[in-house]
Amino acid sequence: MDIQFFIENIQEILEEHYGPDAKVEHHQVYKNNGILLEGICVLLKEKNIAPTIYLNDFYREYEEGKAMEDIIKQICRLIDENQLKNSFNVGFFLNYDNLKNYLVYRVINKERNRELLKKVPYRQLQDLALVCHCLIENEEIGTGSILIHHHHLKSWKIDEEQLFADASKNSPRLEPCKVHKMSTLVKEILTETVEKKVNEICDEYPQEKEELLEKTLDQMVQEMEEGQLPMYVITNSRRYYGAASLFYNDVMEEIAELLDNDYYVIPSSVHELIILEKKEDICPSVLNDMIVDVNQTQVEEEEWLGDHAYLYCRQTRQLQSVV
Repeated sequence: MDIQFFIENIQEILEEHYGPDAKVEHHQVYKNNGILLEGICVLLKEKNIAPTIYLNDFYREYEEGKAMEDIIKQICRLIDENQLKNSFNVGFFLNYDNLKNYLVYRVINKERNRELLKKVPYRQLQDLALVCHCLIENEEIGTGSILIHHHHLKSWKIDEEQLFADASKNSPRLEPCKVHKMSTLVKEILTETVEKKVNEICDEYPQEKEELLEKTLDQMVQEMEEGQLPMYVITNSRRYYGAASLFYNDVMEEIAELLDNDYYVIPSSVHELIILEKKEDICPSVLNDMIVDVNQTQVEEEEWLGDHAYLYCRQTRQLQSVV
């Protein structure tokens, strides 16, 4: 059974399960980096929004031998568990004045998103593309975002200049840029793991436990920093699509002032960038080889941003590709 026939079977079974009052729709969803997913949603009576359930993984499980009955049960459970109790105010998105204060930047790879970029306004930054999203807050689903397309601008009767001007103004306010020392960030990540080990050692002595925890973490940071070039991580307050924060007004210049030097930008992922001060003993080709290796082994395909470094020059105030 190919995936299209699989989707048709799923759709027919869901239509029978949820009855004539429900609307079952299949649609394709383009995610970052050209990833195309097959989605299905069930719009129940008196609801104006429905969760999308992606079927690609279910199809792989079916090919590996999982029973269709078990797959249907799992899909129905996801649909039921993710239904909103209240209708969503879709009218909010129809008026530009309602949403213009919630526009933010996202940065993605231009080449890998060339089909998507035919449909959305963007600004080219070397081989990257800056696009705009509208943040959506909802008590039930939390924070989400909607990618702005050309048809939205036509509906709102605004131009790209207005869109990007508002996103430029709002992004630092809604998702402030955060610059951390790499060692500080690693310390934060490792705290929970180290704390568990310390608890095992001195569970009965809370004061000694706290002192040992801090001492252990500080020693790890010191060892990490000794003999290494200082590295910084740049992201936003949500640590979600935070790589775009480098392109906020004056951020590149402020980092150059912090380092008092030119610097390399390593595209760790769409969520964060690594900043490395330029030194004579750093070989750009080795740096690029490292980026390619990490992308292939450590970064999810949807989160991939680039396969080479960039160099920011203080004198020209320009960011250039290092290839």
